[in-house]
Order: sequence, then C-alpha cells, then structure tokens
Amino acid sequence: MRPLVYITLGFAPIIAAVIYFYFYRRISKEFSALLVKSFFLGMLGILVLIAAQYLSSLLGLNELRNLKRTIFYSFVTVGFASELGMYIFYRYLIIPKEPVNKPIHGITFSIMVTLGFSTIQLLIFILDPLGIRSLFPETLYAFVFVPANLIFAVIMGFYVGMAKFLKSRFVYNMTGLFAAAFFHGLFNFCLLTKDFKLLSLFAFGSMVIVFVLGIKAAYTKPEPLDKI
Repeated sequence: MRPLVYITLGFAPIIAAVIYFYFYRRISKEFSALLVKSFFLGMLGILVLIAAQYLSSLLGLNELRNLKRTIFYSFVTVGFASELGMYIFYRYLIIPKEPVNKPIHGITFSIMVTLGFSTIQLLIFILDPLGIRSLFPETLYAFVFVPANLIFAVIMGFYVGMAKFLKSRFVYNMTGLFAAAFFHGLFNFCLLTKDFKLLSLFAFGSMVIVFVLGIKAAYTKPEPLDKI
C-alpha cells in the first residue's frame, strides 16, 4: 500500500467539516446538528455493503472470471448495496426532518450521508479485511472514490429530496435510488475493467448531469404537500 493512499482517508471528513461550519454560520443549529447526524448515519450505511460483500464472497461471486460476474459485482454487490445502505438512513431518518425544507437541502444532506459512508468504505478498502482491494486499481480508486460518491449523492439527493415536495413520491424515491446505483455500478465497472476511456466519458457526462440537477434543485422552491 502506497503511503500516498492514506492521505485519501482525510478527504471525506475534511469536506464534511467544511460543509458543517459553512451552514453552522448561515443557518440554524438544528440544521447543523442534522448534518452531523447525517454523517454518522452514512457510516452505518456501510453495514449493507459489508453484508453484500460477505454474501457475495460465500457464493463465490467475488471471483470475476467473466463479463457477467464483473457486471453483477459492479452494479449489484457494490453499486446497489452501497446506495441502498445510504438510502435507508437518508430517506427515513433525514428527509422527514423539518430542516429539510427545500429541494437543495435534499442534496446537501445526501452529500453528508455519502461523506460518512465514504470515510468508512475507504478505511475498509485500505485495511482490506474483505480481500477486495486487489480487484481495483489501488491508487486510482482511493483518489477518485470520494469525488465519484459525491456525484452519486447529488443524483440521489435531487430525486429523493424532490420527492418530499411532490405527489409522485414513490417514483422519485425509486428513481433516486436506482439512478445512483446505476452510476455507482458504472463507475465500479470502469475501474474493474480498467476501461479508462469509458471512465473519462462517465466523469464528463455525470458532471454535466450533476450541474443540471444542482441548478434545478437550487431554483425549485415548492411547498410540502403534507407530512412525509
């Protein structure tokens, strides 16, 4: 393990601290307290991924011997399990809270949940208790993991955050979960297959999507229809 990789452990906590102190000065203490709660709930979300990795290992699905295994591992074992772990806590313990009163707040809290999740997942990746580090390009994964997760957080945060203010909540909630899982899976697939050209296209395309969703969330101010 290259010493430089250990630096990446500080990425997520530092970004989370900057977000916390920014909103601590600008909004209420209740809002800031919910940010902290979001970060730690994101840490708990790792349990779903660990369970998926363990089950996948027992079934021999971590042996990526062909394209089908690689796709399943990328999109289901890691992509869907990761986003589901975060979604459960984010959707049911964060979104219903009163400080989440704008669509843009949905993205903000989704990012904090993801930063908590990323902190623990990077630690697990570096310590490698599950024996999966060899599957990914070690240094590249460590450095692009947090930025990639922020992209997935914006996608989930936009749709799940908007769901609080719309009638079609189920559709928006599921769109948020599965869209984030798809992008997460595609990211994993690019790294596992070492297809860096596809990874570059993924990075550019996802950044455009994130920019559009962020702008739309920032300028959308609907009133809640009723309690979530």
